[in-house]
Amino acid sequence: MAPLTKRKYAKSRQRERRGHQGVVAANTHSCSQCHSATLSHHVCPTCGYYAGKEVIKIKSDKKKTE
Repeated sequence: MAPLTKRKYAKSRQRERRGHQGVVAANTHSCSQCHSATLSHHVCPTCGYYAGKEVIKIKSDKKKTE
C-alpha cells in the first residue's frame, strides 16, 4: 500500500504548485488591410492578406436576391 498523508494540504499550497497551469488568451493584432482582429503570424481570414500582401483569395458569399 502507498503511504497516506498525515495532514491536509492547504489550498494556497496547491495553487503555488499549479500556478503555471493557468489559461492564457491568444495574442491578436489588427489586420493592416481590413482592421479586423487576427492571430499573430497568420493570414487574415476575412481579407486574405499577410504582411501587406494578398496571400489567398477569399471567396465572397453569394447573396440570394429574391
